[in-house]
Amino acid sequence: MDEIARTAGVGKDTLYRRWRSKEVLVQHLLTVLAAENDPVPADDDPRYALFVFLQDVVRLNTRSDFGAILAGIVGESVRNPGLAAAFHRFWGERRRIAGSLVRRIVDPETSTREIDRILDHVLGPIYYRLLLSGDPIDDEYLWGLVITLPWSAGEPTNQDEIA
Repeated sequence: MDEIARTAGVGKDTLYRRWRSKEVLVQHLLTVLAAENDPVPADDDPRYALFVFLQDVVRLNTRSDFGAILAGIVGESVRNPGLAAAFHRFWGERRRIAGSLVRRIVDPETSTREIDRILDHVLGPIYYRLLLSGDPIDDEYLWGLVITLPWSAGEPTNQDEIA
């Protein structure tokens, strides 16, 4: 809270009047970030829309303070059930958005369970690289994740170039 107050140019008492704890402040931050960073691209090609969504995930985590905040939230969530719940709500909404994009790509009969598995296969490697390995994530890597999705019936399966 000291660092936040110093950065904002206010006293800690001002922060605590608005947010009674760090947990409440971070929950508010997650709500604001969710509202400000609506990553749903307006594009008719669902593969390209998913690609842009994934680019936004990487951008948000690498070109803003969010990546460092995310790492801190992950660690603190283990000890703080309230923060963990807010964090899961935030990512649940992001996952819902990604799921709706995936649903537009795969066969309409694909089950919700399979959509969840696909999301794990697409989002997992990104967060592994962001949070653990530090390996680079470029557009070619992201497009490679997109083209591994099972295409709906009648769709071409060899999508080697970014749309």
